[in-house]
Amino acid sequence: MYWQDESGPIARPTVPDDIFDLVFKIRGTSLVSDHAFALSTALQQILDSATCSRIGVHQIRMAESGNGWTRPQASMVLSRRARLAIRTRQQDYERLQSLVNRTLELARDSIEIGTSSVRKLSLPDALFAQAVACDENQSEQDFLEQVAQNLDALGIRASKMICGTSGFLRTDVSELFTRSLMIAKLKPEDSIALQRHGIGDYQLLGCGLFVPHKSVEAVYQAQDS
Repeated sequence: MYWQDESGPIARPTVPDDIFDLVFKIRGTSLVSDHAFALSTALQQILDSATCSRIGVHQIRMAESGNGWTRPQASMVLSRRARLAIRTRQQDYERLQSLVNRTLELARDSIEIGTSSVRKLSLPDALFAQAVACDENQSEQDFLEQVAQNLDALGIRASKMICGTSGFLRTDVSELFTRSLMIAKLKPEDSIALQRHGIGDYQLLGCGLFVPHKSVEAVYQAQDS
């Protein structure tokens, strides 16, 4: 856990509209929890490499996937509320529309891509990443210190960070070790910057992408109990 107190007035900047999540309706029957590599591979077969280098692909959330602090089951039912969300810039909006009405083959599963809608960024003071790629041999505290340094390089001041679960993402040649991460008590401009840039590599696999999360106090109390 990484925890520092600070005080002072917080100004609220304008939410930018040049970067956002493009959220697609999807249809399918089931999906394995470790679907990130298969999903990224299927997308790369449709989208050009330049577009793929700029986007981030959120892992598909399902009812059984929990609140982000517990490990999901190996295979899960794909509900009608499940969505494919891609963090993108305005310049790639039209290219991503080519996904509509396509079927993505994900190993033994397949999903049909439906229409999309834009989900703008917001200004929460707590953000959560389902997975951040990191060194398996690195301690949790060293990981948090490294994250703080990476954020500092982006001009983001992190005062409170908490690790959640650790795990692996399978690729065609290896496994990536990851940790989930919540960063809280962010200033509005830092919240936007973190959503815009993310942390680390493998964002096409869903790593380092941040979304709004509940209050840090509930998580802190749960871990402290």
